[in-house]
Amino acid sequence: MYHAIVRFLVRRTWRRIGSGNYDAVVSMAAPDLRFRFLGDTALGADLHGPEAFRDWFTRFDQLLPGVRVELVDVVANGWPWNTKAAAQLRVTGTLADGTEYHNTAMQWVTLRWGRLVDDLVLEDTLTLQRALDKLQRPRPAATADPR
Repeated sequence: MYHAIVRFLVRRTWRRIGSGNYDAVVSMAAPDLRFRFLGDTALGADLHGPEAFRDWFTRFDQLLPGVRVELVDVVANGWPWNTKAAAQLRVTGTLADGTEYHNTAMQWVTLRWGRLVDDLVLEDTLTLQRALDKLQRPRPAATADPR
């Protein structure tokens, strides 16, 4: 029964995150939270604490406005003082240049008494970096009509 409750809470939290309500997960963060977003990209991170966690979501929104993350599946195991949950995530949206963005991510979290103490996210960094590169490329200047 406990694991069903954890899965419900994870699903509810991801629905809120998916609609842009990042406070839903930041409010679950323990003071000693460690968050890692693996990869050598502008979103790559190894940070500690709720404020740094909130700042990461701000950066995510700045770099990829309109891109949202949706939970596909979740599994949970362990006891209330050391719960592990794994989530499969779908990342989608329209980039600022109008192209569609689709990616997949996996998340591994540790909860202690309902507080998030460790969060590890692995996204396809090649797909992510290609999108970030595309958004940083200078756009060609409009040419004047020669008529």
